[in-house]
Amino acid sequence: MPIYEKLMGNPFVDAGVCAICEWLGRSVQPEQITTDDLAQIVNDIVPIMRPFQKKKPEAHGWQNWISIFTNNHKLTNNSIKYDQRVPQFKDMLFKYIDEVEELSQTGDCMGCGRRDANTWLSRTGVPLTGWGNCNYFPIFSEGAGYCSGCAFAIQMSPLVFMATGGKFLTLHSNSWKALRSWARVCVEDVREQQLKKEITGCYTPGYANPRNGMFYMAREMLKYQELRADENISMQVFCWTNYIQGPELEVFYMPAPVFKFLRIVHQSEFKTAWQEIVRSGYLVNWNKVTSEDDYKNRTNRVYENLLQNISILGYFLNRRMRKSRGNWGLLSLYLKEVRKMELTQLDKIKQVGDLIAECIEKSGRDRRLTQLERANSYGECRNILRYVIRDRIQQGAPEPLFSIDDYMEHLFPASDSFAATPWRETRDLLLFRIYEQLHNWLKEQGFVDFDEANTPGVDGTSENELNQEDS
Repeated sequence: MPIYEKLMGNPFVDAGVCAICEWLGRSVQPEQITTDDLAQIVNDIVPIMRPFQKKKPEAHGWQNWISIFTNNHKLTNNSIKYDQRVPQFKDMLFKYIDEVEELSQTGDCMGCGRRDANTWLSRTGVPLTGWGNCNYFPIFSEGAGYCSGCAFAIQMSPLVFMATGGKFLTLHSNSWKALRSWARVCVEDVREQQLKKEITGCYTPGYANPRNGMFYMAREMLKYQELRADENISMQVFCWTNYIQGPELEVFYMPAPVFKFLRIVHQSEFKTAWQEIVRSGYLVNWNKVTSEDDYKNRTNRVYENLLQNISILGYFLNRRMRKSRGNWGLLSLYLKEVRKMELTQLDKIKQVGDLIAECIEKSGRDRRLTQLERANSYGECRNILRYVIRDRIQQGAPEPLFSIDDYMEHLFPASDSFAATPWRETRDLLLFRIYEQLHNWLKEQGFVDFDEANTPGVDGTSENELNQEDS
């Protein structure tokens, strides 16, 4: 039996195993790791883990150890002379190697469950593990039992942590390929630090907002082609600090449909349009932005909504310019992959949107478009569609705008609660298609400066009129 295997289950153990594999070589898999490899890891990596000295800020060293393993770890314990910390850390790791056993079928190790625990570790050895009132394990004891193999892997896990605003992001996933892709990003950064002889520690791309940092992690992982679009890959990111005066833990989850959607858009012709949509989600004054650093840690509603399973359809629309962000292909991809909308429903809404756009252009004015943009209820939206039907009859249209079945099944499908009828989603989809079809015409006609906050009335049509039946 091997020492390690893929996806052993504990996020810190899996992170450490990924770090070991990536350092040994891109093709190395956990099942191939030997004790000789672990000895090589100790000799290669531990010297660059020399802790940063505040008294000598001009000297380079790994920062934030105290927030990872507290102040009683071999690398942080002030009772150990500074020049003895790395040697003592190496001795501890070699002791783990001497006691490493191969995986078996069962065991009580908290890390793998495949070996018996032979060491008891608290937060000093494993982040967030039992410590008084700050225990993150259900047995509520001051520590937990680990085997030497898992204890060793955990000591290597900081190689694949991402530092963010005084905390750390640790990735866990149902996909080994995803973990390895992220490990590659982090290990390459540490190797570059080593090459430049400018050791600073964990990979630090400058994200203090953990949600934005999570999407940054996804973007970096998706640069590697190993992650296929047909894989159901989900991400779980732990944002934490083990600092003794205030340990914290927050968990963020990115479901597989969202990750798959991101994987497609970042490796396709949709990438530029998607970046525009993401930028529209930042709460920022763009007139004052000079670089990405000015906004990358601000709240992004697109990211927030994707993590909370809230629609981002509105961000596909530039209402002020009456322009779509992206095309129907990108919007359809989002709706199919993330919102799970049926293709038949999308096709019907697209067809109705095309017919409304044709009607508006023939009318020579934007009255119906303005009404649709300003609809504030299902009743208003429904009546505007009735007006479009009347306009098309007057224009001599050869076919109806939609059938009663289309209306009931595709435009405004039944829901458990009438109040939950997804009329806004249908309205926004129609607006998207109309903008996509008519933006150039609207611009030529001078109809692109729409501002719903300052538009008086709806071309003379009152709200009461919109809610009345035609006589």
